[in-house]
Amino acid sequence: MVDKRGQCRVRYPGYRVFDHAVSILRELYPDDLIRWKGGGRAQVDQAIAAARWSFQFSKNKPCYSRKLAAAAALFYEIIMLHPLIDGNKRLATIMLWIFLKANRLPRPRNIADAALRVAVGEWSQEDVYKWLLRVYRAHRTRQK
Repeated sequence: MVDKRGQCRVRYPGYRVFDHAVSILRELYPDDLIRWKGGGRAQVDQAIAAARWSFQFSKNKPCYSRKLAAAAALFYEIIMLHPLIDGNKRLATIMLWIFLKANRLPRPRNIADAALRVAVGEWSQEDVYKWLLRVYRAHRTRQK
C-alpha cells in the first residue's frame, strides 16, 4: 500500500492478533501444548522488530518487495524463536497469512511446507523472501 505521498506503508500484527491466533490453534489442537512460553511475548516483540527492521533496511526496493522482506522476517523469526511450547510453525503460518492479507499481497498455498523447511534449517530468511517474491511475481503474471 502506497499512500498519497508515495510512501510505502505496511501493517504489522499486534499482540491481540497473536493472542487470537493462539486461541484458535488451541481450539483446533486441544491435545497439543499450544501455550506461551515464559518469554514468549518478548519473542513476539523480537519477531515484529525483525520485520520492521527488514522493512526499513530495504528502503531502496519497491514497496511490494519491502513488505515481502518484512513478511519473511516475521515468519522466519516466529519459527526460530519458539514463542510457544508447541505450535510455532502453525502460528508462523497463520501470522504470515494474516500479514500478507493485511498488506494486500498474494498468499501462497504451501506455507506449511515453507515452515517445515525453515524449521529443519533448509531455508534461511533470505530463502523465504525469495519464495515470497516468486509467489508475488507469479500472481502478477497471472493477473495480466
